[in-house]
Amino acid sequence: MLTRQAKRYQQIVDKFEQVARANIAKTVRHTDLCRQAGVTSRTLFRAFLAVRGTTPYRYLQQLRLNEVRRALALGSEAATVTEVATRFGFRELGRFAAQYRAAFGESPSETKRRARSMHRVSHDVALQHTRGPKHSATP
Repeated sequence: MLTRQAKRYQQIVDKFEQVARANIAKTVRHTDLCRQAGVTSRTLFRAFLAVRGTTPYRYLQQLRLNEVRRALALGSEAATVTEVATRFGFRELGRFAAQYRAAFGESPSETKRRARSMHRVSHDVALQHTRGPKHSATP
């Protein structure tokens, strides 16, 4: 059974995560998210440590990295890694690339390249199925 403080911390973390996800593509400061979630930075920090075992900053970083990865894996050919990274608030691209590699074991461009090649393969397979079997002409 959770204590009253544990329940409150869980509610705080849940609210903050909801606000963070709603603002994921916006460049919003941690303090602005705290204000929207209705808590102070100190309370949020304590709640995150108790509930998630990490800090709100690290949670936001990981959330944004996950969104970049998802966008690169699903994104269009036209979107560059830089465009996707900056869309999710990463401004220092060298640091972003290092964080991405540490989180996922590959560079952002490798994710994009792999997704593009998988898309091509699935597209080629779909074309083969729509064309049907080849018929040979017999005289």
